[in-house]
Amino acid sequence: MSISNVIHRYGLVLGFLFSASFTVAEEASKVRVTAIKNEKVRFKVRTYGVLSPRVEEMSFQIPGRIERFLVDEADRVTAGQVLVELETKNAESVLDKRKLDLANARRSLDRMTTLFKERSIQESQLDDAQARFDQIQIAYDQAQLNLSWCTLKAPSDGIILKQFIDSRTSVNPGQPIFVFRSDSEQWVTKVDLTDKNAFLMTKGAGAEVTFAPYPNILFEGEITKLAKVANPSDGLYTAEVTISTKGKELLLGMVAEVDLVKETEETFAVVPFEALLDLRKNQGTIYLSSKDQTTAVEKKVTINNIEGDQVSLVEDLSAYTMVITRGQSVLEDQTAIAIQE
Repeated sequence: MSISNVIHRYGLVLGFLFSASFTVAEEASKVRVTAIKNEKVRFKVRTYGVLSPRVEEMSFQIPGRIERFLVDEADRVTAGQVLVELETKNAESVLDKRKLDLANARRSLDRMTTLFKERSIQESQLDDAQARFDQIQIAYDQAQLNLSWCTLKAPSDGIILKQFIDSRTSVNPGQPIFVFRSDSEQWVTKVDLTDKNAFLMTKGAGAEVTFAPYPNILFEGEITKLAKVANPSDGLYTAEVTISTKGKELLLGMVAEVDLVKETEETFAVVPFEALLDLRKNQGTIYLSSKDQTTAVEKKVTINNIEGDQVSLVEDLSAYTMVITRGQSVLEDQTAIAIQE
């Protein structure tokens, strides 16, 4: 082989290698990346409601006949003040009998305990005596409770808004006697939620509330009731939000802007919204930087939640640390990348 042929061949090889390296360098797409966060997700649902004071219907827990009323409608009352009483004759009679039964059961148990120590009876006989005593003790405790339930007391300082019954008549457990409003610094508003948002929220979830007269004050609250059945008329679920007034004056009927807030227990991958491409409802595509930071990895993702410019994703991205946020629109899976500062 002539020297000229050798030089020609080497020239072709070197030219090919130079051309290939130039092509690779030319194909490396310039991109910018952002670190992937792993955080608990804070769901926020915005809704509106009308402010009302916290009120409750007061009733007896046992049946009976009303003995006397000690307050009237519109009266102001203090915590622990007696409002109405049931006749207590029967309850007192039952308690006296249970007290006598308990004393007899105690003497019987003491006697059986002594006999067992003397090995005059079997252990099973002592166990039977103990079981009878325990049953009678429970009956005695219930009789004491029933007697205390013959008196209806104010749970806190407040006012009697309405009186349903004003005569000495028989009442059933749970039958409303009064509507009571507390003087505590708690008001409520009822808001309606879609099935999706009702599923996200739970009783005890937090609330951030604002009112037009106090634009710079954020009132704290929480969900205290959440319907398990939708309203037949509109298919929405009603939630009651209890609000602390922070000492500010609030008025009946004020419109409350309510952000219901709940934080997840588990963590999710969080990326900037600008990283997402090809959005279709809650589906999209992102490009991740490979472990050696030289190639792009295409990943189909499902959006879990969007808050501001941050998006939490359902997929586990723990194998990656960086997501591409600039230049990803021209990328394909395994495209060579050059990360720019």
